[in-house]
Amino acid sequence: MNYFPKKNQFVIFLATIIMLPLFVFASDKIQIKSAVIFNTSCAKCHEGGCSGRMSFQLPKDAANQHILRHGGDLPQVTVEQLFDLLRYMKEECSFYPFDLALVKDRIWSSDTLAKLQSPSNQAYFMHLGFLESGSYQLLFEEVNNNFKFCVEIINEEFDFIDCENIAVQHNQKSLAFQVDERLEYFLRIKAQKPIHLKRIELVGP
Repeated sequence: MNYFPKKNQFVIFLATIIMLPLFVFASDKIQIKSAVIFNTSCAKCHEGGCSGRMSFQLPKDAANQHILRHGGDLPQVTVEQLFDLLRYMKEECSFYPFDLALVKDRIWSSDTLAKLQSPSNQAYFMHLGFLESGSYQLLFEEVNNNFKFCVEIINEEFDFIDCENIAVQHNQKSLAFQVDERLEYFLRIKAQKPIHLKRIELVGP
């Protein structure tokens, strides 16, 4: 027996059709390596220019040439995934979700961090999750002493709430920051030389 009026059935059907392309695309298997490359090397030039769910019109061949010109010699599978990530950011105005970046205990160990590190070993990108309003602190442990890197904390709307240069002394350093609105937040770390973080911890509400 069908309990839904015909009008409601049509609304449900229409909603399903509208959401289907997004669902299928978001289910595609994007390698974590590709997502980290995009979010540390490409996103800063494109996260401010998302198109508000308008279709992405750049031809694939042109996009691939752009990727190779700026990314260097990359495997073809990586180039294709970077194109998909570019399209996703332009059309959905958000970072592509990948679950490994989010940890329940808010502690990223060296094994996890190694998977969230760029191929150059000069950058990291990870998902901090939904953060409630309040004061937070990030604790860093670096393998080397007295090392410097830049920390960017970005919300889901691509607004930077903090961007600071960190000087690591005696392998440890912390950064305090304030969250004013409950949103998803992300952490991007960049350095001029290879860095090897062995632990990051997020402390807060």
